Amino acid sequence: MANISDKILDQITGHSVDLLRLDASLRKDVLKELKTLQKNLVEELEKQKLHLIKRTPFQMRRLEKMLKQTKTTIRSAYYKIDKLEDKQLAGLAKVAEAQAVSSINTALKVQTLSTGMSVEMLAAIATDTLIEGAPSKEWWGRQAGNLELKFKNTIRQGLLQGKTTDQIVQRVRGTRANKFKDGIMEATRRQAEALVRTSVQVVANEARMRTYEANNDLVKGVEWVSTLDSRTSTTCQALDGLMWDNNRRPIGHDIDFPGATAHWNCRSSQISVLKGWGELGVDKKHLSKLPQGTRASMDGQVSKGLNYEDWLRSKPESFQKEALGVGKWKLWKKGKVGFTDLLDQSGNPLSLEQLQDKFT
Repeated sequence: MANISDKILDQITGHSVDLLRLDASLRKDVLKELKTLQKNLVEELEKQKLHLIKRTPFQMRRLEKMLKQTKTTIRSAYYKIDKLEDKQLAGLAKVAEAQAVSSINTALKVQTLSTGMSVEMLAAIATDTLIEGAPSKEWWGRQAGNLELKFKNTIRQGLLQGKTTDQIVQRVRGTRANKFKDGIMEATRRQAEALVRTSVQVVANEARMRTYEANNDLVKGVEWVSTLDSRTSTTCQALDGLMWDNNRRPIGHDIDFPGATAHWNCRSSQISVLKGWGELGVDKKHLSKLPQGTRASMDGQVSKGLNYEDWLRSKPESFQKEALGVGKWKLWKKGKVGFTDLLDQSGNPLSLEQLQDKFT
């Protein structure tokens, strides 16, 4: 009989599929804003006719005025992106809280946990949870600053080299021959996608852990569960299976808790470690009175690391189609796409509203 931890892991894995799709939806919205920003920057460059600018005091003041305006344009775009993400992540925190409660109640087949975090607490999880020591708002500010510097340097260097306006625009946007991957905006897009992906995982994990901590009469800590495949970082391989108590102190080892995620683009989760029947003061002779599903062992770690593809194979085809999208599901069944492709949900986004309908 599977233990309770395995049953909870099965639930959390299903929620992780939803997170991948929500991440795809949010990345799509952010990339749309960056596309608009690129359009505005290019239009400003083309309007200035940069190749006609001479290095006279007047012309250089004109250039600096233009660069100052583009700084405002960039900052405004990133402010909008930050607010867009904040709203989505606050909603995600509430959903993740409900998912954490649902995973335990479903595994136990008893309604033991309930949601209870205030709107303010959920909003704080969305805005204050740290990614490598800084909240997402600060990371968006850094990305805006990086783009400002790259943009200014590209303009100034282009003028110094005698490049035409079209050539400078190409350096910003990239060339069609290289699928626009050789422009400064490509790195900007990749950084934004990494921040969205990491923010979604960080907020979901943190909301779950806060829920576990609030139910410490039943939950004694968390276990780190890594997605084990060829892409798993050595850090997450080492963390897989380790446990910490509700104060995030190590249980049976001396490794500090790494935070809601271990690194950028981390796919790992933390699942609840429930108190054993003895810790709950339940005499074993009374277990026969509990529902059969609840009598499964509440002690012990999950039996093995999470392998998403194996887990997906155990689900009905209807679930597989919803998780992957029909097109990717057909390719997967024919063996034409592998594990890495399954984790890319860009073509099968799930909006926050659709996710909320499942759990709230």
